[in-house]
Amino acid sequence: MIKLLPTKHLLLISAVSVLLAVVLLALPDEETIDNSLISLEANFEVIDQSKLMLNDLQKLTPSTNTAASTSFFTNNINPTYNISTPDALVKKNSPPTFKEQTAEVKSGDSLSKVLSNKGISAQDIYKVSLADKKQKTLLQMRPGQKLNFTTNEASGELTRLTLILNRLDSVTFERNDNEFSRTDTSRTPEIVQTYKEAEINNSLFVDGLRSGIEQALLIELANIFGWDIDFALDIRKGDSLSMLYEEKFLDGEKIGHGNIIAAQFINNGRTYQAIRYKTGKGANYYTPDGMAMRKAFIRTPVDFTRISSKFNPNRLHPIFKTSRPHRGVDYAAASGTPVKAAGDGRISFAGKQNGYGNVVIIDHGRGYQTLYAHLRGFARGTKRGVKVQQGRIIAYVGQTGWATGPHLHYEFRINGTHKNPVTVRLPNDDPMPKDDLKKYLPYAKQVVTTLSNSHSPSFAQKLASLKN
Repeated sequence: MIKLLPTKHLLLISAVSVLLAVVLLALPDEETIDNSLISLEANFEVIDQSKLMLNDLQKLTPSTNTAASTSFFTNNINPTYNISTPDALVKKNSPPTFKEQTAEVKSGDSLSKVLSNKGISAQDIYKVSLADKKQKTLLQMRPGQKLNFTTNEASGELTRLTLILNRLDSVTFERNDNEFSRTDTSRTPEIVQTYKEAEINNSLFVDGLRSGIEQALLIELANIFGWDIDFALDIRKGDSLSMLYEEKFLDGEKIGHGNIIAAQFINNGRTYQAIRYKTGKGANYYTPDGMAMRKAFIRTPVDFTRISSKFNPNRLHPIFKTSRPHRGVDYAAASGTPVKAAGDGRISFAGKQNGYGNVVIIDHGRGYQTLYAHLRGFARGTKRGVKVQQGRIIAYVGQTGWATGPHLHYEFRINGTHKNPVTVRLPNDDPMPKDDLKKYLPYAKQVVTTLSNSHSPSFAQKLASLKN
């Protein structure tokens, strides 16, 4: 068996052999040394490099594709190659696509609950909540409101969120890098002036609704004239009303009503007019000559069913059967019915007082005082020395003291003298400032003209007969 030499030894022997061969070839043979010149002739052929490349490529290319390859390279000196782009790179360089969704807020829903159910990450929910940290609108979502939101389909990130508060108002949160910015948007509806009138044969609300006047407008009308007209006692068959008010339209559709611009009421042969005007103190209703419709006192401080006992200096007392003056008015109402302060003032007494039972007395200044008796209890904050505003609930109807049934006994005093609350002339509220009055009078004249020109012939005839 022959033993093979190691590889490195074989390589060394090969290198030495090559070196010796080169030396032997370089040394001239003594016998063949000749000084004669040797003539060399060579024929060179110019070869096109493209042909050389083509020949070389043809040797490397399978025979089945030779024709196609030759045709391709003949027409393209600098060939290009179509190599498919990886899917990940295509997805990265493609413009992002977005998905829009809508969710309606239901009872018990929160922002986190609604968005997480739609696949929005908790991190994005937190980021959009930060943009609403001060206003807290998203925390006060109500059932029926809608959330419109947009997500990036590639990353799943929330890019835009809009809470539609109502048909006019919305709040939008837009993504900017890694934060959200808030924008409040309010649409302005088209305002159209509308005129309506009605004649009362049953009641204000029954006949008003039949004439196409919304209930909310009828309530507002009653509040405007409530200081002059008792709509529970003073309304007569044949009374009439007319009003000029605002209607709101959005995209051609009526979405509600605005303010009553002017109103007129004919009650038992007397005519009342009111015009809305805004001063530095706010918007209120005034007579055409600038007197405030709002009085210093409301006529009746409780919603009652009937007057159970009128003002009568010679009344026969129902319990003692003796002639005792009734210095107020008894308004029959269910036990627990709220009792309101008739005017601005300060409570001078709140407690029990003999046959009156639970009593509240309010001092309104300038010699005016009101008393509320037979109360079941007092509202929170009703105590001596507390300031109250007109319309604030101070107590509740009851049957305490010498009372035969639940009712409110109400007294109206001027400089210590009892007056009939139903018929007493109530003082007006503070007059309009002189600077405002100069601007108001021309405006009021214009509005009264518009209202008059809108009257139907029957309404105009009724007004004319009252003037005569």
